[in-house]
Amino acid sequence: MIVPLSIASLLTGVLQSLGTVWGLLRHYWVIAKLLITVLATLLLLVHMQPVGHLADAAARAALAGGELEGMRIQLIADAAAALLVLLTAAALSVFKPRGVTRYGRRRQREQNLLPH
Repeated sequence: MIVPLSIASLLTGVLQSLGTVWGLLRHYWVIAKLLITVLATLLLLVHMQPVGHLADAAARAALAGGELEGMRIQLIADAAAALLVLLTAAALSVFKPRGVTRYGRRRQREQNLLPH
């Protein structure tokens, strides 16, 4: 379920950015969020293989204390990293740090030159 939601998050983020004053390429924080979401989605797809392996092992039999310990630690570390990524993306959305891209500055100048 998380993979389709991750892809939906990426697609809706791009669509929303195109329909707002923030734009897709006008502000560095929007570009940072886009890159974070793309990388997180790709890492999630890669991460699904160890999760599937651990789920198969758990379904076959109850795991003993030390069995697949390395994979368990990896999953915990991956979940912690994913939480940090989500918090970073949320912070960028809330605080919207300054920094307009070259494209954004050009668009602002073009809009200021238009008669009102």
